[in-house]
Amino acid sequence: MATIKLKRRPSSVKGNVGTVFFQIMHQRQVRQIYTSLHVGDDEWDDHDELVIIPPGACLERQKYLASVMESLNACRKKLLAIISDFDRNSAPYSAQDVAMAYNSPTAVKGLVSFTRRLIEDMKRISKMATVKRFEVTLNSLLRYTEGREVAWPDLTSTFILGFEEFLMKRGLCRNSSSFYMRNLRAIVNRAAEQDYDVPRNPFKHVYMGVDKTVKRAVSLDAIRMIRDVELTGHPSLDFARKVFMFAFSTRGMSFVDIAFLKKSDLHNGVITYSRRKTRQQLVVRIEPETRKIIDSFGKSDNAFLLPIITGETSNAEQQYANAYFRINRNIQKVGAMLGLDTKLTLYVARHAWASIAQANHVSLSTISKAMGHDSEKTTVIYLQSLDTSSVDKANSDIIRMMDSRGPDEV
Repeated sequence: MATIKLKRRPSSVKGNVGTVFFQIMHQRQVRQIYTSLHVGDDEWDDHDELVIIPPGACLERQKYLASVMESLNACRKKLLAIISDFDRNSAPYSAQDVAMAYNSPTAVKGLVSFTRRLIEDMKRISKMATVKRFEVTLNSLLRYTEGREVAWPDLTSTFILGFEEFLMKRGLCRNSSSFYMRNLRAIVNRAAEQDYDVPRNPFKHVYMGVDKTVKRAVSLDAIRMIRDVELTGHPSLDFARKVFMFAFSTRGMSFVDIAFLKKSDLHNGVITYSRRKTRQQLVVRIEPETRKIIDSFGKSDNAFLLPIITGETSNAEQQYANAYFRINRNIQKVGAMLGLDTKLTLYVARHAWASIAQANHVSLSTISKAMGHDSEKTTVIYLQSLDTSSVDKANSDIIRMMDSRGPDEV
């Protein structure tokens, strides 16, 4: 009888979550069946081969890990049933046969069907950000194929090139096209992990990078203008302004982290939270300006610190997405009222904090730690992308030199 072991492949990036997979062994043959489930180092017991809930895990993470355990138990039962069927038939079989039966390639005929099943898997484990990315990619792909399925042998580099050209003709820029290509590659890679017969490297001829764009951070004077502008009679704009200033005064906290902050995260004048993007824990001292913003929202009966998500509901992710769109739209209106050249978004608060800190000689290591970057290298790239003013000033100085002679010039 084939044996099953549950394993975890650690991430190559320190501190990131690893991938859980099943290892099938039979007659000296070993095969892996990768899942779409990811857990951290402290959430995995390597000795007993199981997912654990570490002490201090937040309620949201506890729910996620419980759903991971439930999904893995269901997967194990399915594998045991497949192996039992093979054993009853008394015919020779291999670990590869078990893996192929588990992935049911006859049930999932091609890329479109596989993507739909993958989206459902992501919904079951509440990976809603991944669900959204895969859904928009699938919708775009279906427009390209006019609703048709894509058989695995047809997923050639020519097909992918045609999809890229289709996106370009629809007016997408290279970064947008690359976004769809990277998502599609992630889907195809998951299919390959599950032993589908995917053509080798179909993305080799398309652009998968990200063109550098200049991100403009607003000045401290602009931040003061945003803080002090009179918005009486415009409650929606005032709300957006408050969220923007909260982001700035908490060292550029990202909106997703702001939206999901709990009242329990604030204790003794300090907010302690884990970045949803990297799971890195950050601690932010509440300054009087920040406390004033929090108090201005009044008290609520739900668990969230700010009134962005209105309760412990199943549609919290949708409330967050709606609020993100609405607040960004309104903070842009505030910027237009003030005549700012920079198009205001919630992310500009993060840009502004970093660039103002740099201009005031805050050390790189401090900025990196404050923003929750994985390394100072990330911070260097981030700061370099914010503004070109220093380069522009150097250019102006050099041009002015042509109109003056130094003491050593003849």
